Amino acid sequence: MDSSGRQAEAAGRGPRVLVVGGGIAGPGVAQRLCCYSAFPYLRVLEATARAGGRIRSERRFGGVVEVGAHWIHGPSQGNPVFQLAAKYGLLGKKELSEENQLIETGGHVGLPSVTYTSSGGSVSLELVAEVPSLFYSLTDQTREFLHWAEAPAPSGEYLKGKIQQHMAGWAEDEGTRKLKLAILNNLFSVECCVSGTHSMNLVALAPFGEYTALPGLDCTFPGGYQGLTDCIVASLPTDVMVFNKPVKTIHWNGSFQEASAPGEAFPVLVECEDGGCFPAHHVIVTVPLGPATCSAASSPGWNPSSWRLCRMRMCSCLPRCSAG
Repeated sequence: MDSSGRQAEAAGRGPRVLVVGGGIAGPGVAQRLCCYSAFPYLRVLEATARAGGRIRSERRFGGVVEVGAHWIHGPSQGNPVFQLAAKYGLLGKKELSEENQLIETGGHVGLPSVTYTSSGGSVSLELVAEVPSLFYSLTDQTREFLHWAEAPAPSGEYLKGKIQQHMAGWAEDEGTRKLKLAILNNLFSVECCVSGTHSMNLVALAPFGEYTALPGLDCTFPGGYQGLTDCIVASLPTDVMVFNKPVKTIHWNGSFQEASAPGEAFPVLVECEDGGCFPAHHVIVTVPLGPATCSAASSPGWNPSSWRLCRMRMCSCLPRCSAG
């Protein structure tokens, strides 16, 4: 978290700390730092007009519609999101019950009780149970590559290759085979949601096996997931969150001046797209769960394989951030 300018911190003032990003990680970091008097100057720079990032709940059709995150995966005492939700009273009695927290799901999303085809016909429960069993057994096999220096393929390619091998042994009629593939396609979509990506081909195979499943039956927020970030932001001093400040560049390891602090040098300068600049002693950059917004090939020193590996290692849990 340090940048070579610790000596520049003015006596009696404490270090100036900036957090880039107002998703759940940014306010979460700010909430933790606000507990310490050593950080009197703290700001969270958010690019949009609201906090929450990919967590967003809206009132529609007489209920709550989750535009972003939907549920707590592994709601038990080892899950910091569950702990915060319980602290703020955002969950019901069933979700908070010890029985619910002890259920072992293996990290897999529960199966729907009824599944329909696009034509409206129901799919047999046996088929709905058989196909996920195959898919989850294959995802569990990815743990074999946990300590490999270089995995043979991205997780998506690996899983599809294994599925093709199993398809060779399917003896059902064409209609049933198509139904199986449709269910598998849906399971891939769910896995993309859980992994925070639009394609499993962007998730490296070796770090994919690092995922540790927590006990607890997945649950939702009765009043909306956004209630969690709203509570975190409400606990912060009013001047901490700074909205509509998309960051353009972060200049590291420098010696930057500010008129309001004559004689003081700051090792980091955060430059925003509107021309505003924020000098600081320390900057914490929170990282979104999804793929990079720019091509990995256009980033100096990066290639798609190294980006996949870094992304998975950085985003193994929430809240998560990188510090510089």
